[in-house]
Amino acid sequence: MSNRTALSLPPHRLPLQRLLFQRLFSSAVLAVSLPLAMAACAGPRAADEMPSAAVEPAGAQAPGNVAPGEPSPMPSRPTCNAAPAKAGLVGKTADAATVEQAKTSAGGHTVRVLKPGQMITKEYLDGRVNVHVDENNVIVDIGCG
Repeated sequence: MSNRTALSLPPHRLPLQRLLFQRLFSSAVLAVSLPLAMAACAGPRAADEMPSAAVEPAGAQAPGNVAPGEPSPMPSRPTCNAAPAKAGLVGKTADAATVEQAKTSAGGHTVRVLKPGQMITKEYLDGRVNVHVDENNVIVDIGCG
């Protein structure tokens, strides 16, 4: 064989590595394009099949609800108020009973205890009570969200 490089060889004489790369690349293109093509063929979904914040489950209809297709009303006022819990519980040890009392006093639905340096999610959830503690598990702050 002469000193020709792999790039100058005829296609049927390409090195094995290049053939494998071409097959993997074409498989990857197919794997990406096939779901996109199938999604383009799908028809629109009916409104009753799509999830919506405006549609409530059956039995949860409250008086004065709007008809389907109408814009939903403004959300109600926040349900969590940390001031009463903060006034009575800051400085106490965060045991199970104290944390539950913080949730009840603030009017929250859920509660989480946040320790110093702990990684937390930053989304706001109305009705969630955040109990901040120090290294000694003493409550230093209570907030909502």
